[in-house]
Amino acid sequence: MKSIQTPHREKIDAIYIVRALTIIGVILVHVSSVPVGMVTPESKTFAIYNFINIFNKFGTPTFIFLSAFVLFYSYFNRPFTGKLILEFYKRRFRYILLPYLIFSLGYYGVQCYLYGKSWEGFVSHASFTEFFYMLLIGKAFYHLYFVFISIQFYLLFPALLWLLQRYRYLTRHLIWTGIVLQWAFVLVNHWEWQYADKGSLCFSYISYYFLGAFLGIHYESVKKWILFTRERIRSYQIWVWLILYLGWGSAAIANVYIWYQLRADGIILHALVYEALWHLHAYITALILFQVSCFLLDRLSRVWVNTLLHLGTVSFGVYLLHAGLLAFYFSIPMGDSPFVYHLFVTGGFLWTLFSSWIIVGLAFQLTNGAWILFGPLPAANLFRQEYTGAAERVPRIQAQ
Repeated sequence: MKSIQTPHREKIDAIYIVRALTIIGVILVHVSSVPVGMVTPESKTFAIYNFINIFNKFGTPTFIFLSAFVLFYSYFNRPFTGKLILEFYKRRFRYILLPYLIFSLGYYGVQCYLYGKSWEGFVSHASFTEFFYMLLIGKAFYHLYFVFISIQFYLLFPALLWLLQRYRYLTRHLIWTGIVLQWAFVLVNHWEWQYADKGSLCFSYISYYFLGAFLGIHYESVKKWILFTRERIRSYQIWVWLILYLGWGSAAIANVYIWYQLRADGIILHALVYEALWHLHAYITALILFQVSCFLLDRLSRVWVNTLLHLGTVSFGVYLLHAGLLAFYFSIPMGDSPFVYHLFVTGGFLWTLFSSWIIVGLAFQLTNGAWILFGPLPAANLFRQEYTGAAERVPRIQAQ
């Protein structure tokens, strides 16, 4: 399949490292959510499971940040034409909506069959109207809401692209505008609307989207603040990074702690406290993961770089598939021994990550039609043939 290229812009492979780290975080959250509900708070391992579950809740915001980064990095400097927008939506339908439709149908069908316990029961429980409604709101299975949110941003993208191209000075204000819009929605929903499922609406994540758009548009200008080099570490920039990392660590620890208090001791804080700490934690995580990924790409061995690049390229397929494999794994009976249970949970993470990774990777190796189920792959080969260790070399990104 062909990818759309933006002329004269460097290519950034580090984005695939971010995707790899993010999908690992997503799987950790989904795996740990089971023991968080099963292990008693008095157990020493409860705090560990709670930490894993809360600390890694940056998956959806980071994927949204990445999506905006790639789109605006790829499209912002192109003429805004009907052909461009038509091509954009054709790619979204082929490589995002079609896999989403197929997986939604599969997850819904399996659930109806298991609930009915027979084909007769499946026929009696399956409903086209119900499926269509669940498809529209991303509820065919618990993790598919992310695609539903992405679709909302796809609908927003052409209007936002046109506006920012026409009034380019607005691009300088994307970061604070995104934060204001998101918190305006949060506050209005909290005090007035009280819509329970606000996490499935794009305005709950618009600050991450605008952050990605800002970095995608201004990448050449801001990359000196992102990439690690010896010269920059010795400059005043180290203080900016130090403040950023201290803020991130503090927000992450506080976020983990208040959820531990809630789950273990029943201490309930104001809902906006949970919202604020999660937002700060996830927002800074997106930036740090991007910075760390650029560093890892230049510093890790070729084997590790290629491993992470491969996981990043198949991450969308892994995301779609992993939840079903995880549900199957946790349906297996096990003993009552705590030691066995903890081994079982560890095995659940390894099974979910590697089985979904292998299935999707083999599908792309064995057939050219794997994109129908698992989305796109980069048109160009990303994998390193030799390790250079060049600190200033910035890797490549394929336009989506």
